[in-house]
Amino acid sequence: IPSGEIQRKNPQQDFELIQRVGSGTYGDVYKARNIQTGELAAVKIIKLEPGDDFSIIQQEIFMVKECMHHNIVAYFGSYLCRDKLWICMEYCGGGSLQDIYHVTGPLSELQIAYVCRETIQILSLVVPADFGVAAKITATIAKRKSFIGTPYWMAPEVAAVEKNGGYNQLCDIWAVGITSIELAELQPPMFDLHPMRALFLMSKSSFQPPKLKHKTKWTTAFHNFVKVSLTKNPKKRPTAEKLLMHLFVGQTGLTRRVALELLDKMNNPDNHQHFSEVDDDDLEPLSAVRHIIRSTNKHSRMGACFSKVFDGCPLNINCATSWIHPDTKDQYLIFGTEDGIYTLNLNELHEATMEQLFPRKCTWLYIINNNLMSLSGKTFQLYSHNLIGLFEQLKKPGLASQFQTHRFPDKMLPRRFALTTKIPDTKGCHKCCIVRNPYTGHKYLCGALQFGIILLQWYEPMQRFMLIKHFDFPLPSPLKVFEMLVVPEQEYPMVCIAVSQATEPGQVVRFETINLNSCSSWFTEMGSMDAIHVTQLERDTLLVCLDKNLKIVNLQGRLKSNKKLASELSFDFTIGSVVCLQDSVLAFWKHGMQGKSFKSNEVTQEISDPSRVFRLLGSDRVVVLESRPTDNPTALSNLYILAGHENSY
Repeated sequence: IPSGEIQRKNPQQDFELIQRVGSGTYGDVYKARNIQTGELAAVKIIKLEPGDDFSIIQQEIFMVKECMHHNIVAYFGSYLCRDKLWICMEYCGGGSLQDIYHVTGPLSELQIAYVCRETIQILSLVVPADFGVAAKITATIAKRKSFIGTPYWMAPEVAAVEKNGGYNQLCDIWAVGITSIELAELQPPMFDLHPMRALFLMSKSSFQPPKLKHKTKWTTAFHNFVKVSLTKNPKKRPTAEKLLMHLFVGQTGLTRRVALELLDKMNNPDNHQHFSEVDDDDLEPLSAVRHIIRSTNKHSRMGACFSKVFDGCPLNINCATSWIHPDTKDQYLIFGTEDGIYTLNLNELHEATMEQLFPRKCTWLYIINNNLMSLSGKTFQLYSHNLIGLFEQLKKPGLASQFQTHRFPDKMLPRRFALTTKIPDTKGCHKCCIVRNPYTGHKYLCGALQFGIILLQWYEPMQRFMLIKHFDFPLPSPLKVFEMLVVPEQEYPMVCIAVSQATEPGQVVRFETINLNSCSSWFTEMGSMDAIHVTQLERDTLLVCLDKNLKIVNLQGRLKSNKKLASELSFDFTIGSVVCLQDSVLAFWKHGMQGKSFKSNEVTQEISDPSRVFRLLGSDRVVVLESRPTDNPTALSNLYILAGHENSY
């Protein structure tokens, strides 16, 4: 194929597409075959948009064409057909290094040195003039909304480009240093931090370059290579030519055999010692409760509003939530119990069975985008579970002992395909709360640790909660109230950790809060009240539940005076828990439930049965209730859901 000009003919005359192998910022990448020679190729197909500067993309193609080196992916040619640009390159069948280390585990020091040396050899070819073009291409692509750059490999001068103005090819030397850490530790430094937080920290003048975590595991030469390539000041950072003289990449034994051994370890994992990360929770003996529990009876209604969904449940349930499977549209209740996480299909109540999704004790659940967040395990830690994947696993026959795979895997799933992952730095987390900031749309998760608080923010592109901040702060014990309050004009929420008696005129309660924006707090052990519940209903409207009363107050703790709504609702029982619906509130107590209208203070619904003890298990999306006989608290329980009420809050 004559390289050079972009050809205006149908590319499918020269290349047949075999399968899609990935998609990036630009478009999709396909494995393809050259029809004339039978040789494999990788084809990147970019959909051009009206605003794209085509001359810049052409420049990139010419730039790639000039680079002829055995370490640089070879260029075969380009085609423009309709509004799609096809760029045909050499096919690299070994996969990316990330694909490899997810299977093999950390690379050996020799393998890391080999990869670094081969990469730096390419960098020594790069001429500074290319940088202007590359920056323009990046700017062109960055105009697209879908562009998500990842900052973890970025040099500090790139992170702070607004401040310092400009950078050059030495930022690639930094990226090599970060990659060497990534290959040793399976992720780059700060990878658990939210990208915006990582960028912010890197652009600060106090930023310290990262190091390898294990002091003794690696040689002095490797530690020094990391230190030198991660020189903060780009003026003092070595060039590629200079770095090639470093002992780490100059050592003997860096032959192709090193790379071939790595590929063999990926392709034939049985011949190699297996890599897996074990921690004490994984070695915990599994519960003896059966994985499947069947309901014993037919379903009935209780009062006018609750319908029974399960009879005779032997589990000790701590929490419940609900989820609709995006493919089957079946609705499930998901329970966190002392014996693991269980699920119940509400669309199959004629033969109601609960199945175990995850075998660790669980005390808190929350669902976001088909991800289940849980507080689980003996020592408590935040986990993220891929619900669609876990439900796929349930369907497979003969998986009664499927959880054995969690403990002693023969072939552990590559880490990024693991259905359940631990959220780093959350060990010992014993309480969680979630809030969405209505002003920005950001979702936050806050966790109470033994001696502090962690704040995480949901990051859509990676579909996970990522760390923003950690505060060392003595929390009250027991921690009765733990809720985030969104304050206008403040980026991060406040965390309410107690409700105390009013100290100012006009106040009915005072919120003791930790300000996550300033790291300061004004919590003092004052006459703390036994608040059962605090909920932010609207921007400046909070519901506080105290003993037998509910008070509607503002952020300052003063009653909301509103002609349309009652600002205080009182009940003739001690409230155990509350659920806020659109225009009423449900207050649950030991032997029943009473609903009251915010508008008129009138009772809207009621259940009262002294022979049963009731407990609210969850109210996120669906209200789930448990009852047991009063005279036998250890008897099997019955489970109910509130019919016809989607929880609006």
